[in-house]
Amino acid sequence: MTKEIVPSLCAHRYAIHFDIHPNISYLNQDIVVIIADLLQLFHQFPDGVWISQQSVDEGIDFCRVNFWVFSVTSEGLKEFSIWFQAIFREAGVTQVLERIVTCALDEADGIDVELSDWTRLNATETDIQKTIQTEQTKNNIDM
Repeated sequence: MTKEIVPSLCAHRYAIHFDIHPNISYLNQDIVVIIADLLQLFHQFPDGVWISQQSVDEGIDFCRVNFWVFSVTSEGLKEFSIWFQAIFREAGVTQVLERIVTCALDEADGIDVELSDWTRLNATETDIQKTIQTEQTKNNIDM
């Protein structure tokens, strides 16, 4: 009897950073967090990857959408990384995401929102393994 080889799950952590000037009024994080979900709807989103475990960090003059990207192959994560670095160079994408953040502010008059950074975040091996375990449990993925 041959044992079937099951691929392991791979994960990287990413963030999209918005500067908000002069400062944030009340920010509805439930609206901002959907930015990570919307990425999956944009053109040429890579096959074989998915976004999960989204959160929002908020400061006096910024907000940052954090999320994990998962794939059963390292190649899938590589394709996502290339796509992710390119998608925000499109003015239309940036403008839409900035408008979402603006709409999530309680008092948006006189507020300037600028998508200022998008990056892969460093994560410890322990954090990656913990996140993968959470994702496997959440989605009943048997590895």
